[in-house]
Amino acid sequence: MIGQVLGSYRVVSRLGAGGMGSVWLAEHQMLGSRVAIKVLLPEMSSHRKMVQRFFDEARAATRIQDPGIVTVLDFGWHEGSAYIVMESLVGETVADRLRRVNRMGVVEVMRFAQQCAIAMAAAHARGIVHRDLKPDNLFLVSDPAVPGGERIKILDFGIAKLLDEDDPNRSRTQTGVIMGTPAFMSPEQCRGAGEVDHRTDVYALGCVVFMMLCGRPPFIFGAPGDMIVAHISQAPPPPSAFVPGLPEELDDLIARCLAKDPAARFASMTELVRAAAPIAGDNFSIETIPPKRLSLREPASIPEPQPGDTVATVTPQFGAPVTTLGGLTGQTESSHGARPWRGGLIVMGLVGVLIVGAVAFMATRDKSRPAANPAAAASDAGVMASPPPPPADASLATVPPPDAAAITTNPGAGKGSGKKRPPVTPPRTGSGSAAVKAGSAFDPYSER
Repeated sequence: MIGQVLGSYRVVSRLGAGGMGSVWLAEHQMLGSRVAIKVLLPEMSSHRKMVQRFFDEARAATRIQDPGIVTVLDFGWHEGSAYIVMESLVGETVADRLRRVNRMGVVEVMRFAQQCAIAMAAAHARGIVHRDLKPDNLFLVSDPAVPGGERIKILDFGIAKLLDEDDPNRSRTQTGVIMGTPAFMSPEQCRGAGEVDHRTDVYALGCVVFMMLCGRPPFIFGAPGDMIVAHISQAPPPPSAFVPGLPEELDDLIARCLAKDPAARFASMTELVRAAAPIAGDNFSIETIPPKRLSLREPASIPEPQPGDTVATVTPQFGAPVTTLGGLTGQTESSHGARPWRGGLIVMGLVGVLIVGAVAFMATRDKSRPAANPAAAASDAGVMASPPPPPADASLATVPPPDAAAITTNPGAGKGSGKKRPPVTPPRTGSGSAAVKAGSAFDPYSER
């Protein structure tokens, strides 16, 4: 494909490839600017729903227009394959950073959490729920304008849910179908609930923050099914169970993000930003959040193949793991070649009754052990309300910018309450699971 022209861009080199397609570095023929182009395989491009989801990613990212969201420049067809043109990013994903350093310091994590929350608040204000926030979809780039000199860019809105209150049939979630990455999925996602709102992203961000702090996600199991049951029925451990000395306020923040009941979580990403600011020792500016939610009432049609394109009628095998195109947006190749394309999206055709059965089975199997959190499990059995995404808080625009002098780089510099607590022994996982401590070879974002 090198040398071919897609729209106004000539392909220069390949950045990566996977089961659904490939990502290429390209240059604008007139301007010389570099971009990253995602290209679906022809057999995937022949499936209309797959292409609709692929182009919906472009629509979602374009609507947000936030510095914390990767910029989509164009999309179309080339020789029977759908493609998306995006800005080229130089840096690494949070997943890659954690593989290098194992875990990050409190101040650094809180900065990144605030950046991510601000960008997602902009998405939520426009009726867009990501549903697959994870370290592989958070890209770190250099930006001297922000505290710490690095900015998070959110990638891959490939399974984002476009909430349109004027057109409820536009929702792309089917009841009983589980979509996401098990290590970072909310309980309502794990149940395959048809109504998933902005609070599912709050839960996922809590899982990501937990992993940045501890070097591991809240739950570790060998099988995706066990992970799903844990998100539904088990109380998450506090981060201080794995990193003694973390401030108590940080444990409380994570516990609220990971509440089983969405109503018990932070009501909005902006609320999470406010809660994180004292721990990070700064007041983060939130001026990028739009003043109101915009209507999504637009044609949902997708570009038709160009004349002469041959489009087969191949349907992907139902139930097979599906790999998203996130996490490869323009990073440069190392001496070992392009970073392998990791499977991030798991689509499992499980109905809710099977999940309930799995929970019952786990409860029976572990009857000899005390329940992790009976109250949380009981509250989880109810029907979850799904209010529309929260309107942006106009008062947030008046928050003063951060005082760089007040920010330290000491990993343990969180503002705790001063109370000393004895180290907590990390809880054991269920029998048959691979209980892995920080620093092990466990890869929670690998394709299962």
